[in-house]
Amino acid sequence: MTAPASSSLLARLAMRRHARRLLREPLDKAAHLARLRAALELPGAEPVQGALADVFRCFGAADEPLKRSALQLSHGRLSAHAARWFAAQATQAALPALNPLATRWSVLAHPSADISTRARRCGVDDSRQLAERGFLAFQAGDQPGQSEFLHHCVTCHDNLAFMLARRAVRKSGAELPADWAAVSLQLEQNRELA
Repeated sequence: MTAPASSSLLARLAMRRHARRLLREPLDKAAHLARLRAALELPGAEPVQGALADVFRCFGAADEPLKRSALQLSHGRLSAHAARWFAAQATQAALPALNPLATRWSVLAHPSADISTRARRCGVDDSRQLAERGFLAFQAGDQPGQSEFLHHCVTCHDNLAFMLARRAVRKSGAELPADWAAVSLQLEQNRELA
């Protein structure tokens, strides 16, 4: 096992251990911060945002220093809009159980239904990885790989993955294949209906 894979596995195990602890004691500040630190060892923003959403779910205005400290630990790992949302909530009451800041990595907070279909089905980090795999399948002429990618985009309404892969295809100077153009049109129509 390589060092990065081993480190990632240890961070996942630590997140699980702290999540179980939080399910028993949701107001355990040390467990929240330990879980957030473990999330910072994982790639992408989603684990960090999920752990931070749990902090903001459990603590209100009286715990502003804890919330600001957790937000400071997360600096640079969150998207700009998520960081702004959390910062705006630091002096407020605890977030409701269902909220748009939660991710699938949250254990005490749950993603609300008013987020995009793509966000409910896969995270931003997943969309980026899928886009990369879709583009690599395109470059390699791997038709089953491309079909699998395009099927994912349509099924999960993953406009982000498709847009990133399509941009890479166009940057390479290649023409967008007919099946990619059809998916592009379908995703555009889905956006208009939403």
